[in-house]
Amino acid sequence: MSTLQRRRELLDLIPRLPSRDADLVPPRPGRALQFVLANATEIVATLALVWLASVALVVINYFVQLNLVALVYMLPVVIAATQWGAVAGIIAAVAGTAAADFFFYPPLYSFWIGDPQSIGDLVLFLLVALVTSNLASRLKAEADRLSRHEREIKDLHAFSQGLATCMTSRDLIFAIQDYLSNTLRYRAVLIASAGADDADAIAVPAAIRREAANLMAAKSQRAVIVLDPRSQKPWLIREIVPEILGYGAIVVELGETIGERTETIAHRVEALLDEAMLTVKHLKVKETLEQAAIDFRTEVLRDALIGGVSHELRTPLASILGSCSVLAEMPAVRGDRKSLELIEGVADQAGLLDGQIRDLLDATRITAKGVTPQLQWTDPTDIVNAALKQKARRLASHWVVLDLDRDAPLVHVDTVLVEQALGQVLENAAKYSPIGSKITVTSRSEHEQVTLSVTDQGSGLTAEEREEIGKRSFRSRRHAGEVQGSGLGLWIASSFVGANGGTLHAESLGPNLGSTITLRLPTVSEGTPAFADVLND
Repeated sequence: MSTLQRRRELLDLIPRLPSRDADLVPPRPGRALQFVLANATEIVATLALVWLASVALVVINYFVQLNLVALVYMLPVVIAATQWGAVAGIIAAVAGTAAADFFFYPPLYSFWIGDPQSIGDLVLFLLVALVTSNLASRLKAEADRLSRHEREIKDLHAFSQGLATCMTSRDLIFAIQDYLSNTLRYRAVLIASAGADDADAIAVPAAIRREAANLMAAKSQRAVIVLDPRSQKPWLIREIVPEILGYGAIVVELGETIGERTETIAHRVEALLDEAMLTVKHLKVKETLEQAAIDFRTEVLRDALIGGVSHELRTPLASILGSCSVLAEMPAVRGDRKSLELIEGVADQAGLLDGQIRDLLDATRITAKGVTPQLQWTDPTDIVNAALKQKARRLASHWVVLDLDRDAPLVHVDTVLVEQALGQVLENAAKYSPIGSKITVTSRSEHEQVTLSVTDQGSGLTAEEREEIGKRSFRSRRHAGEVQGSGLGLWIASSFVGANGGTLHAESLGPNLGSTITLRLPTVSEGTPAFADVLND
């Protein structure tokens, strides 16, 4: 069933009351007294016009004998019909006919008419007056309609100018609320989709708020008319799609009660809201694109800054590390235990800082240009040995156990990237494991893949942490204040492995039960044509 049909059924269920726009429709017999009392001012004013016309005719006839009875008594008919409607015009016509008979047709001062010609004149005047009254009232109704239409156009023009100044969907939605409430005089209130409503929403009847909540839950974008059970006032409810500032619906009070114009008003308000929601969607898309552009520019500038600063920092760090290496080999230093420990401490911290700067550079490289691997045939054991050598200083305080498959097939990967990825995993294991604990490095061949696994006896992972492993800048809240880090290590490892066609997977029995980080790389067998070509060369 369409919205229009539902509205018509709702209007049919409720008795319609007389409207002021009905131009004083004649009442039913049982309501004559109520009609007279309701329109007493117009009736008295109409009779006053007829009385003034009678006085004017008496004065004119006293000085000049002119037959102006029909013309003068037509004036109250036209004035009454154009000012107060057809019924007022009919009253003026009847009253004018009676006054003309009483004052100006013999016998005077009596409603008796002796001349048949006079009867015809009065009947003709009455008919002309009634027709003129009807035409004048219709002309007045049309003029009023055109006047209302002109006001509506002016209001819409002012509203469109206001919308043109709306730069965001927030400005637009509040401009709509202001237009409905202040210009059209229909109270409009925004309803929040969740959480507490503001003071205006609380003032809305509870039944209307419940209906708005049901409409939002049903994801219905059609407007509906609902009667407040207590006040019997009709409300128009419309969902806001997409939501703005947490508001999911707008409700509009259509008047005191349902009348003849309720459906027209509802159609007008709904059309306005349809246009507004379309504009809201366009603004939302525009805001999203603008925000995406801002985020992209921010990311580019940040990566450029990080890359520039990192390159500038690595140069002096390389000098510090080289100097420490030379100093550590000098006989005077090697014979002084304290000096050697100080130099080793400086080298350790410089190496740690160099690793962090390298992580920033890798992150910038991944974000700015992506990773393009330089593939070559590599033995997985060589990758493990290179990664262990790279992180030897970091792993010096742990017990490293190797369990490598010497028969593992070669892999076609970028050796440098995979070595760095495995090195990140090893450093992560050392960082979150107690000093002296065992770290096991395993390589296996399974299902056309080579797996490189690092198992530690450290802090382990929760179910939530396993889901987040490999995401940029993720750090567990459990270690936020205990272990230093940027959250980039495993993200870099995952990106480097992914660029080589592999995956990174994390497993753990739970917190403080250790964890296993596995790199899965595609394998190459001797039957592979590319590998056969290499052997022939």
